[in-house]
Amino acid sequence: MKLLLPVAATLLLTISGCSKASSDTPSTTPASVAATTTTQTIAGNAPESVRKAIAARIQKAGLDAKIAAIISTEMPNLYWVTFNDVPPVYMSGDGQFLLQGDLVKLGDNEVIKISDSLKAQETKRLITAIPEKDLIIFSPASKPKAVIYAFTDVDCGYCRKLHGEIEQINAKGIEVRYLAWPRSAGDVAINQAVWCSEDRKSAITTAKHGLPVQAPDCKSPVLEQRRIGMQIGVNGTPAIYNSDGKYLGGYMPANDLAKILNIDAK
Repeated sequence: MKLLLPVAATLLLTISGCSKASSDTPSTTPASVAATTTTQTIAGNAPESVRKAIAARIQKAGLDAKIAAIISTEMPNLYWVTFNDVPPVYMSGDGQFLLQGDLVKLGDNEVIKISDSLKAQETKRLITAIPEKDLIIFSPASKPKAVIYAFTDVDCGYCRKLHGEIEQINAKGIEVRYLAWPRSAGDVAINQAVWCSEDRKSAITTAKHGLPVQAPDCKSPVLEQRRIGMQIGVNGTPAIYNSDGKYLGGYMPANDLAKILNIDAK
C-alpha cells in the first residue's frame, strides 16, 4: 500500500488508501500530521483557552500538527479538531485526550450520529471552495437535479466503472464533478497529464480506458485536491459526496445514485 504522505509512528490518525494489489476497498494506515505553532490562527468556536491548550499539548507531544479549527460539540469538554492535511479527531479541552471514531447521542427513540453532521460541514466547506476551473465536470443536458463530487484515480477499476456509466448518470440529471485522488506516487503523473490537458473531459475518458495521455507540464491542482481528500478522510476511490458534503459511498450504478440523491427514476 502506497501513500504520498510519510508515516508517523507518534500519532495514528486513521486515513486510508486503495490497495492496487487487490481492490478499491478502504483500509486503514497511519499517517503524519503537518507542522504548527501555538500562535497560529485557529478557526472555530472553542474558547481561546481551549485553543491554546490543545495546540500546546499537541506541540508538547512532538506531533507538529497544524490545526485548522477547533469546534465545541454537544458533549461537555469534547472538541472537534480539524487539521490541514489529515482527518479530524476529538480532543478534550485540556488537550490530554485524543479520540477517533463516531460521536453518538442517544435521544428519545433515536440514535444521532453527531460526527456525520460535523464531517459533512467540514467537507462541504472544503470541496465547494475548489474553483470549478480545477474540476472536471460532466453535466446533464438540462439543469442538474443534483451535484456529486467524486474523488477519482484514473488508474482505478471502480473509478473506470463509474465513468463508463457517466452518460446514464447525467441522464438522471446528476452532475459529476471529479477531483483528483492518485492512490500512489506512481499515479500522480497520469492524473497530472489529465488535468493539464486542454480537453480534460476527453483526456480523463481516454485515461480511464487505459490509454496514455500526453500533455505539457502545468501547475495542476492534483496534489492539492489529494491533500483535501486526505483532510476530509477519503479512504478509497471513487469517494462520492453530495453538494452538502455528505459521504454517499464508493461506486454505485446510476439508479442507485439517483435513489440516494432522492431523484425520481425516469
